[in-house]
Amino acid sequence: MPNKIITVIKREYMTRVKSKGFIVSLFLMPVLMSGMVLLSSFLTVIEGKTEKIRKIAIVDGTGEIFTQMQDGIAGHSTFQHKGKLVYQLEEESVTTQETRTALRERLNTKTLYAYLEIPKDVFENGEVRFYARTATNFAVQSALRGIISNIVRDKRFAESGYPRNEVSRLMRSVRFNAYAVKSSKGKDGDTAIESPLETGARIGLGYILVFVLYMFVLIYGNSIMRSVLEEKTTRIVEVIISSIKPHQLLLGKLVGVCAVCLTMFAIWVVFGVLLVMNMETLLGIFGVDNLPIQLSQVIGTVKASSTEGLIYFFIYFIIGFFIYSTLYAVVGAICSSEEEAQQTAAPLTILIIVPFVLMFQLFRIPDSTLSILLSHVPFFSPILMFMRVNVLMPPLWEILLNIVVMCTTVLLVTLISAKIYRVGILMYGKRPTIAQLWQWMRY
Repeated sequence: MPNKIITVIKREYMTRVKSKGFIVSLFLMPVLMSGMVLLSSFLTVIEGKTEKIRKIAIVDGTGEIFTQMQDGIAGHSTFQHKGKLVYQLEEESVTTQETRTALRERLNTKTLYAYLEIPKDVFENGEVRFYARTATNFAVQSALRGIISNIVRDKRFAESGYPRNEVSRLMRSVRFNAYAVKSSKGKDGDTAIESPLETGARIGLGYILVFVLYMFVLIYGNSIMRSVLEEKTTRIVEVIISSIKPHQLLLGKLVGVCAVCLTMFAIWVVFGVLLVMNMETLLGIFGVDNLPIQLSQVIGTVKASSTEGLIYFFIYFIIGFFIYSTLYAVVGAICSSEEEAQQTAAPLTILIIVPFVLMFQLFRIPDSTLSILLSHVPFFSPILMFMRVNVLMPPLWEILLNIVVMCTTVLLVTLISAKIYRVGILMYGKRPTIAQLWQWMRY
């Protein structure tokens, strides 16, 4: 590699690594990611859990359900906070238009949380209607639905002559667990089986790595675009290319910034490995002598799958980073202002977001024809193929073919982008048209 390219790589790398932003991101991003997970879990747990009493009016057309509903919510955790019942049921008269109007006024004045209309024919096939200022508290709705369904079902069975205890025994749910069958052999020589907990841990690790890949490409791709744009608008690039070729400058920027990303992730990996290896010691500080069985299984799964997962992560990260960052650099080269660059980069940003969104739907059927085809689209492969590797490992030949196709795409994108870049960084004024870009590529 020419010394000039190495010089650019060192400059880009050292400038960013020594910056305060790198140091802050190094510690802040894991904290923010962990905080998001914990906050999401915390909000899920405390949803609807306040000490404020919430009143729910029940318009019981049957005259039989209200009393049983009071008993039902009294023992239901959804309607309690710290062991105290925070939801109160009120029985209302038979529904009339005046009753509905009064109840809806109470909803709007927030003196009533919600009200239910239970029709007379609910034991046959009637519809129970729930009204509230917002219909997004699904936990409360689900709990009320369950309580009313149990009451109605017991009534139907009682009228049919079946004892309630016998009905409960016959209708108890079946325990259901899903196990993944691996292609490898277990310790006993038989086909290996993966438990639901192990599957969850492995897929969870894959999600974290995909999210890191997505965020790094998005953040540092934009960073390259702004860096190119800044050098162009300040005319520094005119001095730089007097001593180095434009394509060498572009390559040096890409390699240098990619090295910054890998450095940050490598530090996270080292801390993560140390944390997992010393988990028992750290828990011992807080008085926990033995790890719970479930946690031990999760740690074991992470240890077993982390090496292979990290290897594929680095491969797909480097390839994906070069594909997208090269295009971001071109955007910076052909634009003359920050606003113009953001508008031009919008389609490119969408191109990154699309596979990330598709991943959540396709991971359920990773071996479907659609999933396979989309994972081989070069601009989608860094995320979708990496998702398939973590969920259901494709054949080795398919992975190798995908890597070859992506490397070829990187080469083509880099060659084309370098031609546009060498012209664009010296052009000012109006943004070039598609026809002009085509001419630049042919120079």
